Amino acid sequence: MIEKKIGIYISIRMGFVMSAIMSIVGSVMGVMEARAHADSAAQLPPFVMMLLPSLLVSLVITSILAIGIGFIVPMKKVNEGVEKGIKAKGFVLRLIQGLVSDLIYTPLIALIMSFVSTALFAKVPSEVLVPASIGSFLRSCPIEFVLALIAILIVEPILQKSAFKKYIPGFGQKIEGDDALGD
Repeated sequence: MIEKKIGIYISIRMGFVMSAIMSIVGSVMGVMEARAHADSAAQLPPFVMMLLPSLLVSLVITSILAIGIGFIVPMKKVNEGVEKGIKAKGFVLRLIQGLVSDLIYTPLIALIMSFVSTALFAKVPSEVLVPASIGSFLRSCPIEFVLALIAILIVEPILQKSAFKKYIPGFGQKIEGDDALGD
């Protein structure tokens, strides 16, 4: 039961972290791509006025997608499978697990959000919607992939420690008589 609570705790919070990264990068790239495909930038609202609504809606949509994926894909089991399959330890193991996680989340969410951002907020003509969306995806996905991997490597261990402290009584507390120096 505690293991499930820890998994949910980490999954929801990582979903929000991934969502924030993808929303910011995807929204900026989507608006930039739309402006590049517009007949005249003068016909479009100012950059910030296009970006803010896109960012807010993106945060909601990507949060739902990321948390949904987190509940559908059992990342603990995926990570255990990776560990058994590659026999690596330490940072190399975490890096490969992060890459696998990133491959599951990033392309799907980036593609969906490229279309949403371009279609809803860039107000490009329908005939350039697909090229603008694909252009946005191709430009934003590599950036989102790298940033998400960095976030996974940095944030996930912090969330794990936080979850363990919350759900495992005594985790992280010094045990009486336990001396690191052996004195």
